[in-house]
Amino acid sequence: MGYGMQLLLLEKLKEIRDKMTTPRELIKWTKDLSVGIKEIDNQHKRFIGIINSVSKKAKQNGAKGKPSEDITELIEYARIHFTTEEGYFKKWGYPYAREHIAEHEKLILKVLRLSERSARGEDVFQVLLDFLKEWLENHLMIHDKKYAKYARENKLI
Repeated sequence: MGYGMQLLLLEKLKEIRDKMTTPRELIKWTKDLSVGIKEIDNQHKRFIGIINSVSKKAKQNGAKGKPSEDITELIEYARIHFTTEEGYFKKWGYPYAREHIAEHEKLILKVLRLSERSARGEDVFQVLLDFLKEWLENHLMIHDKKYAKYARENKLI
């Protein structure tokens, strides 16, 4: 085997090894998660990015450590996103706004509780990841799809 071929083979092996050791995304954006409103979809993608960042750090640290910076970023971004959605609800006269906003409040409350536990030295990485993955997927697929359907049916988007 020639030198050039050996270099090519080594490069391919390195690529395969890197793929095997690189943490995978906890949540992958798919069209199924889209609500069909570009601004909201982009914000959801950002949420997924934050969650995947937490997941990556947890895997690199063996799910040990304090995700306080991640929790702060998550809460700050959640507030921005929730304000955007709630602005649409007001503009549209969305009849299920109160129910939807209650779901937003549940997320913030749970994440704040996890932040308190983290500050006391508890390892909350895995609990945080499990909660965020389940909450985001369920919230998108049920509650967010519901308001998007309402907006489409009423020709608001």
